Amino acid sequence: VISAPLPRALKYINEPAGKASIIFLLGECGADITEAPYALEKVIDSYDNIADAGVKTALLAATVNLFFTRPPEVQHMLGRLLKKATEDISSQDLHDRALFYYRLLRSSPDPTVAKSIISKSMAVTASQFAEEDDSELRAALMDEFNTLCTVYRCKPENFIDEENIVPFVKLPTEHPLAAAAPVVDQGVNTITDQMNGAALTDGYATAAAPQPAPSAEVDLLGFGFDDPAPAPAPPATNSLQSLSLKSNLSLSGEDYQSKWGSIPDSEAIVISGLPMASAPPSTDVVEGALSAFSVFTMASGELPTEFKFFLYAQEEDSFGGCYFLIQAVALKQPSSLNLTIKPVGGDPNKQKEKVDQLVELIKSALGLC
Repeated sequence: VISAPLPRALKYINEPAGKASIIFLLGECGADITEAPYALEKVIDSYDNIADAGVKTALLAATVNLFFTRPPEVQHMLGRLLKKATEDISSQDLHDRALFYYRLLRSSPDPTVAKSIISKSMAVTASQFAEEDDSELRAALMDEFNTLCTVYRCKPENFIDEENIVPFVKLPTEHPLAAAAPVVDQGVNTITDQMNGAALTDGYATAAAPQPAPSAEVDLLGFGFDDPAPAPAPPATNSLQSLSLKSNLSLSGEDYQSKWGSIPDSEAIVISGLPMASAPPSTDVVEGALSAFSVFTMASGELPTEFKFFLYAQEEDSFGGCYFLIQAVALKQPSSLNLTIKPVGGDPNKQKEKVDQLVELIKSALGLC
């Protein structure tokens, strides 16, 4: 039903892809289409007027395929086509195919062997079915794109001994505050404007007590005044308490991202330029030191110029249960530590005080005090 109109359709189709498809079908269904050899012969006679290499390649494949089905009718026109195709320099692929078919047909003692080889070379096979597409494997291969995993199409544990596998640590998506604020003074710990310009040492026990406000009048000659001079203000007391963090805490990557995104970047607290005696030898050293103080690691990694850590901690529920999400960047040269902290939950009025305590805790853990 469909094959009969194909020779007539060939006369009216001028689009190269459509014409190539019709020619290919004439070769495949030539045993059932009486006019197939004669329709192809007309195209072969106008070979010099064909500009598209795809049409020429389809014509060559269809004619060779039809030759094995109806050799007496196709033999002479196949010879003319092979001569034209081997002399055609417009397409290297077409030239090589024609030369291959010519030499194979000429040297093969058994036509069935040539037919088997040529039919296989024409077959269009898919590398895999859609049902076999493994999206998880594809994602894993993209993570190992610059390794042999993409060549072998398998994960490294399938062809590398376990002791030789380099662990891959995937960092969370970077956020706009990845670049720390510029350091004004290497010896001074500065905090962004979210803390209203307060220094990191404000409120600590070592901070100097505020001086009493000067009197409007000063009795330099000892005459005295009717009103006694105001008494000096009492020295400030230390209001910071030890931060109590949960020692057993687990947070998934999705929860970490969700909590991080719930706090606007403008409300994050950035502390830059904490001096370090030397860069840490590895991420494990930093993670172990912080873990002893109940500050845990979500992900970490080493870059050419820095170590990067994504950390988290939570205050005990009895003290408010505030989460602390931290990005820490330890620069190798000069050795310094930059922190970006987002407190989530708890009492908003006490978040600044608790962040100060957390920073002191991190400094103690890493020996920065």
